[in-house]
Amino acid sequence: MPKPKSTSRPRASAPAASGAIAPSPKVRLLNLGCSKNQVDSENILGEFGRAGFVLAQDDDASPTITVINTCGFIEAAKEESIQEILAAVEAKGKGEKLVVAGCLAQRYMEDLKKDIPEVDLFIGTYKPGEMLERLGLNSSLPSDCKVGAGPRSLMGEEKHHAFLKIAEGCNRICGFCAIPGMRGKQKSRSIADIVTEAQQLQAWGIQEISLIAQDLTYFGREKDGKESLEQLLQALLRHTDIPWIRMMYGYPAFLTDGLIDVMATEKRICKYMDIPIQHASQPMLKAMRRNYTSEQLREGLTRMRNAIPGLALRTTALLGYPGETEKDVDDLMGFLEEMRFRHLGCFSYSDEEGTHAFDLQPKISQDVIEARVDRVMTLQRQISLEENEKRIGQTVEVIIDAVAEGADHHWNGRTEGDAPEVDNTVQIFAGEGADAADPGTFRKVLITDASEYDLVATLLPSGSR
Repeated sequence: MPKPKSTSRPRASAPAASGAIAPSPKVRLLNLGCSKNQVDSENILGEFGRAGFVLAQDDDASPTITVINTCGFIEAAKEESIQEILAAVEAKGKGEKLVVAGCLAQRYMEDLKKDIPEVDLFIGTYKPGEMLERLGLNSSLPSDCKVGAGPRSLMGEEKHHAFLKIAEGCNRICGFCAIPGMRGKQKSRSIADIVTEAQQLQAWGIQEISLIAQDLTYFGREKDGKESLEQLLQALLRHTDIPWIRMMYGYPAFLTDGLIDVMATEKRICKYMDIPIQHASQPMLKAMRRNYTSEQLREGLTRMRNAIPGLALRTTALLGYPGETEKDVDDLMGFLEEMRFRHLGCFSYSDEEGTHAFDLQPKISQDVIEARVDRVMTLQRQISLEENEKRIGQTVEVIIDAVAEGADHHWNGRTEGDAPEVDNTVQIFAGEGADAADPGTFRKVLITDASEYDLVATLLPSGSR
C-alpha cells in the first residue's frame, strides 16, 4: 500500500491553499444531514482549497461563493434545508454565488430551480470535481480522481476523529427509504483506495476513524464478493496504526462469522456497531421490506453478543409505519427490553415520494406516532440508566475529546462503546496525582457515577492499568 505523501493537515478552520483565481476568494459551506454528507462537504472544501479559496469566517459579510450541502431524507430534514436556502438567498451579497448541492437538490432539482431562481447553481450529490467545473473554476484534481481520493478539509469538532466513507448508495429496498433514489445503487470503493485515505488521515494525526456507508456490511458484495468488510478491516489493521476503528450503519442480514471474529479478536476494532433494526415485529419487518425475520434478527444479535464480550450496540427504531398496530409496538418494546441496546435513536415515519410506503394504508396519525416514540424512548432511558449504573467502579480506557471549559468537570471523553456526536460522553474530573490530559490521547479513568446518557469518572495517573 502506498504511504501518504503529505503530513500537512487541512482543517475547515484554517485557510486553504492559495491560488491565482482571484484576490483571496472565499467560500462558505453549510453542511446539513448525516456523516456521509459531512464527508462530501469535506471533499468539496478540499477542492475549493486547491482552487485557491480560503474559508470564509463567521464575520465575513459576503463570501465569494456560498455552498449549502442539503439533506432530503425525511420531511424535517427537507424543511430545514429549504429554510437555510431561503435564508442564504435573503443574505446573498452583490456578486456572491449561491450553490445548493446534496440530496435535496438531487431529489427535487427541477422544482427547486423553478421555485428558487435566485440560486446560481443546483447540483446533486457529490462527484469529484463536478462543482468546480460547473462554476468554471480550476482544480488540481486528477481526471481519474475517485471519491475520497483527494485531501479533505476536515470539519469535525474533534480534531482526532474522522469519518471514512467506504461506499456510496444502497442496494436495499426498504419501504420507507428514499436514499437509493437519491444516491443510487451501492458502489463500494476499493480496499486499496480506502487504505490510502486512512493513511492520509493517520498522517494528519487522526486517532479514531468511523467507517461509514449506507450499508457497511454489504461492502464489496455488488462486486461478486471479491472484497469484503472483513478483508477491509484486516487491511486497515495491517497498513495503518490508527488506534480505534469504529463501524457505523451495518445491515443486520450480513453479520458474517468472519466479521464477528475480527471484531472479537482485534483490539483496535472498537467493540461497537451501529445496526439499525427499525423494528422487531414480524409484520412490520415484512411490510418495511427488511428481508429478514424477527427471529433471524434476534439470532444474529445474540451471536454477536456471545462472541464479543463487552459489545456495545447502537440501533434505531422507526415508529408509525403505515399499518403499525399497538401489538407491533408491544413486540418492539419486548425486543428492546430483551436485547438492551447500549444506544437507541427513534424516528417518526414520514411519507416520502417515490418510496414503497408512500401509498400504503392505513396511515398513522402524528399524535399516535409521537406517543409511540415517547413510549419507546422512555423505555430506552431506563435501560440506558441501568446499563450505565452497572459500570460504576470499573476502570476503562477513554479517548479525551476536549477540555471541558466552563463546566464543573475538567475533560470530556468517550469509551470505545460510544461514537462521537451521537452517544454517551464521559465527564472526567482530575484525580489525585493525575497529570493533565490532552485531546486525542487515550487515558484510563475510574467510573464513579452515571446518568441516563452520561458517565462520570476520575482521571487516573498516566500508566495506570
